[in-house]
Amino acid sequence: MKKPRAHHGKANNTASDFYAEAEYADSIFRTALGDREGALSRLRRALELKPSYAPAILSMGSVEYQRGRRAEGLRLFRSLLALPENTLDLGEIIDEAGSFLIQMGAYEDGLALFRGAIERFPARAALHQGLACCAGHEGHHDEAVAALEHAVQLEPDNQKFVNDLGWSLFEAGRHGEAESVLERAVSMNPSDELACENLRICKAKSAPRRKRTSARRNDSGHPQEPAMP
Repeated sequence: MKKPRAHHGKANNTASDFYAEAEYADSIFRTALGDREGALSRLRRALELKPSYAPAILSMGSVEYQRGRRAEGLRLFRSLLALPENTLDLGEIIDEAGSFLIQMGAYEDGLALFRGAIERFPARAALHQGLACCAGHEGHHDEAVAALEHAVQLEPDNQKFVNDLGWSLFEAGRHGEAESVLERAVSMNPSDELACENLRICKAKSAPRRKRTSARRNDSGHPQEPAMP
């Protein structure tokens, strides 16, 4: 079972809110004790008391995926998109749901969730990054590039977003642009081993193309510099 997300309610909660949060807190406690069935029953009770309680929806959706009930898990996660704008930490909770889907390798479901999330939270850079990850795994490389370009526009100093953009450009076959962006990512954090490896791969892929381009130029009749004696 995915570890339930901690949540701090507002002081003016209704009685049903209070009891739902109490059941949810008990599910966290029971999860820590290894009481999976007890935790699950408390999650169900929390949602009975407050069907719109986002942390419980996140946890129950995760449980359903882990139990092999994909359709029900996706239904719960997608229900997060319909919650009111003033739902506490809603953007973060949706991002957590999408990250869970990525960890599960459920990229198609994650893609649908992130697309809907971005419609509601277009200024949340992490959602664009999540969309790009799912889109890339599903072969939608142009969509992945566009999503990461949005993420970098929102957070231009986020080196991880720059690295991800460079790799998405590489996967899209735009190797020249990819190399330039990955060089920037490495310059932003030279100790980032992933960015350095991505740049190495990109340069290795580009090297034969450079040689072919150089050979075509030499064969086109342009004079070459004479060799030094």
